[in-house]
Amino acid sequence: MERMSFRIHALGLVGLGAMMSIMMTAPVISLYLHARGLPAAHIGAVIGITSAALVVAEVILAVVVSSRIGRRATVAAALAGSAGMLGWFPFIGSLAGLYANRVAFGAIRGLLWPVVFAEVADSSPPDRRGVAFSIFWLYFGVGLLLGPAAGGLLGERFGLQSPFYAAAAISVLTLAGIRAIRPGHDTTVRRPMRSYGVLIRTPAIPVNWMLTVCNVVIFSIYLTFLPLHAAGGGLSPAQIGLIFTAGAVAFIIGQDILRRVGDRVPAERLLVPAFLARGISTAVVPLLPSFGALLVVNFLSSVVTAAIPQALSVRISGLAPRGHLIPAMGAFNASADLGFFIGPVLGGLAAAAGLQWAFLLAIPVTVLALGLLRATSGPGTHDPVENHRSEQDA
Repeated sequence: MERMSFRIHALGLVGLGAMMSIMMTAPVISLYLHARGLPAAHIGAVIGITSAALVVAEVILAVVVSSRIGRRATVAAALAGSAGMLGWFPFIGSLAGLYANRVAFGAIRGLLWPVVFAEVADSSPPDRRGVAFSIFWLYFGVGLLLGPAAGGLLGERFGLQSPFYAAAAISVLTLAGIRAIRPGHDTTVRRPMRSYGVLIRTPAIPVNWMLTVCNVVIFSIYLTFLPLHAAGGGLSPAQIGLIFTAGAVAFIIGQDILRRVGDRVPAERLLVPAFLARGISTAVVPLLPSFGALLVVNFLSSVVTAAIPQALSVRISGLAPRGHLIPAMGAFNASADLGFFIGPVLGGLAAAAGLQWAFLLAIPVTVLALGLLRATSGPGTHDPVENHRSEQDA
């Protein structure tokens, strides 16, 4: 148990650095693109196209690459490549170059999370995965906390390009933690499509992937368009960064609560109120013109919505048959990145008729998520222990 605890904390530090590096650009990227004269539709598309590339990389490339060069080398390539793409971004002078950079960034970054999440799941027995993922998501939340705060401050004091350089440096520094990743090769999944054929035989697995899409569509709309709404109300980049920081603090608090009560109150019991909180808090953003109101609503909703990623990651890792964990978690992360693509693109199109319409998209997506939750509420659909007892039959 002590060895498991050490390893999950080490994996958490890798997640912290990786998440911090991407979130440093979150408060400023839409402002940077807007300052360069891009309209809302292109801002959404440039940001969202990264996630389109991530989807392909996480579903296909991460599975193939990790099986050929090993898990540790795959994570190293993802971090080093991310540093290069982040550092290059402010030097690009054309719209085509901006799109190309974000596609390349997504393809390289897509190698990272399937392996890291599979390592987290493998670090603990099935009946302790809830606790393991809570610890990991706690570190993940620290990255969410530090990244936007630092990025907003750097953007205000040193220019909107500076967070990209700092994010590149953090990616390089995170390479120091890759020894927490085992070097093993996943030779059982050299043919990704065959693995996905195995996974979809359990219908609850793709339904939980779809729930991930719903969650992230709403969150990505909030993440992409809140800076524009806030800046329109006179808020500075540093204040925008603090709003995101408050959400990250709340996320950490939520994960710590889940870690402490996970044996008594599984996170999945909180999924319905969590999705309601996600949808409502996003839809009401146009009614919140002040810094204080945006800060408070984001903080309170983030405490509740912390249950969503923890519950869904435990569900999917528990349902995945033996030998198919990386593709299962690859599709889990790809589902998130599909949401990060759909959200900004649809939000950008809706925002052309008025920024408030982007936020109101949260309402139909929440209704869809609640319907999917009802479809997975039956017995035996998400019990990690019970499902792993039958892995040998897969």
